[in-house]
Amino acid sequence: MAFLHTLQTNLLRYNSPVTSDQEEYFSCARNLVVAQFQLADQELTKRLWQDVADRNLDVDRIENLMYRCFFQSDKDALSAADEAFLAERRQQSSQASETRVGVFEHC
Repeated sequence: MAFLHTLQTNLLRYNSPVTSDQEEYFSCARNLVVAQFQLADQELTKRLWQDVADRNLDVDRIENLMYRCFFQSDKDALSAADEAFLAERRQQSSQASETRVGVFEHC
């Protein structure tokens, strides 16, 4: 009976791709902060950055979480820093696309 209950509760949980993606970035940022700043372990830090590269994660986004959020253990603080970064990136992207459109207006 316990197995069936566990199976049912696990099947009914939905993790959105956005949440899973965000958790991946949060986890990488937390691990890098511990390795780089708390342990000062160069080899571990190097391996963790290689893992970021292997996963094709956005380095700027990871660095934002590392340096613009003071409490990586606080999910709300990480979420706020991440959302601010993504909003800034969307704004820059829309400004860049407006500039590109403007260049070709005369054609």
